[in-house]
Amino acid sequence: MKVFFDHQIYVQQQFGGISRYFNELMKMESHGIEVAKLDPALASMVYGSKTDLYSRGLNYVKRKTGVGRLPGQKEADLRIMQQLTDTSFDIFHPTYYDTYFLDSINKPFVLTVYDMIHEIFYEYFQDNNTVTHNKRILCDKAAAIIAISENTKRDIVNIFQVPEEKVHAIQLASDFDTVTATTPAGSGQWDNFILFTGNRWGYKNFYLPVMALAGILKKDSDVQLLCTGHPFTKAELQFFKDLGIENKVKHIFLKDDGELAWAYQHAAFFIFPSLYEGFGFPLLEAFGRGCPVISSNGGSLPEVGGNGALYFNPKSIPEIREAAQQVLYNTGLKNDLINKGRTVFKKFSWERCRQQTIEVYRSL
Repeated sequence: MKVFFDHQIYVQQQFGGISRYFNELMKMESHGIEVAKLDPALASMVYGSKTDLYSRGLNYVKRKTGVGRLPGQKEADLRIMQQLTDTSFDIFHPTYYDTYFLDSINKPFVLTVYDMIHEIFYEYFQDNNTVTHNKRILCDKAAAIIAISENTKRDIVNIFQVPEEKVHAIQLASDFDTVTATTPAGSGQWDNFILFTGNRWGYKNFYLPVMALAGILKKDSDVQLLCTGHPFTKAELQFFKDLGIENKVKHIFLKDDGELAWAYQHAAFFIFPSLYEGFGFPLLEAFGRGCPVISSNGGSLPEVGGNGALYFNPKSIPEIREAAQQVLYNTGLKNDLINKGRTVFKKFSWERCRQQTIEVYRSL
């Protein structure tokens, strides 16, 4: 059997959760599956060299907000259309939601749906966003749908009214425990810090937990809040100043996964307050580095985090504050979360993800 993967997510992000997923998925030759994919030479020409976490974050925001096609994608589409015509394959697996291929293939395709965030929190996205439109069309026409969590499967079935038997929940995994931690520049100034990673807009729910943590930050002179992702905006800086914590909230630029691993390892705890996630890679990343976690109970996060995290209602300031205080000042609880997190981490396997995906291919 030969499976053909397209270029879409690689044009939008060279590194990131979805591209990491497909990189792992494609390691299926040992199972007798032949993999066909975009010409690496074209990939180099189109993707460019912006591989740092900041660029990854910008591409993530562009994708999530429905910003139009990125430079180079039209050329990549033309090349992929030629490959669709010339390449012999049994299953087509697009890497995102563009419908460009529908009139060009006569073989079944499998669609992976990562979340239903555009549909559940539509107010956070641009009015001209086409993701929902394209996703609905592809879900209808796909021979099979893969959801990356049971929660996402339920959302697909409930929102798009897709037959339940068409949707296969296949959880992702992480190998973040194997990443070699590297010390970022300026790390000497960070000691007892709460870690917030990634984007801070919209459903990522950054402002509410900052308000919840403000009292702790002002009372405890040793504790800081350290944020990765894009630099603070003027509005964010003013927000910190209004709360009286402008000197306690810091930003750090992490250039790669090695430096991110260092941040997890040295954090007092990691906070993940998203209103909704289709899976939640950062939970596993933190677990894999022995970092205690307090997390929102939104979307799939309790499904992924299991008993390895301390959960809170993401819209409750008292619950967020209480969870933070427990982990900061209860060493026994903190160590318990670290141990349970490591156990949860081991339950997720890329090999199992590949095997279950291959079963879906073979069923077609």
